[in-house]
Amino acid sequence: MANYQICDFCGELSERTSKNMCPSCEKMYRKLRSIVEANPDTMVLDLSNQTGISVSRIVSFANKGFFIMTEGTIEIRKQHLRP
Repeated sequence: MANYQICDFCGELSERTSKNMCPSCEKMYRKLRSIVEANPDTMVLDLSNQTGISVSRIVSFANKGFFIMTEGTIEIRKQHLRP
């Protein structure tokens, strides 16, 4: 029997992962990450408009330590450099 978890970002029940996020949130995270890698210091609002991912979800990723936010811009946190 598989271990399950509640996603830290959306509250959905899914199989346990090392990042404590469901497949849907992981897909959003990877999408955000690829854009931020290509365009460091992207504005959070621009990132939200470009991806369709809510500002609150992006902020949630930052609050959990996946990104660093400063003055409205976002960058990848060094410990999460590997996908």
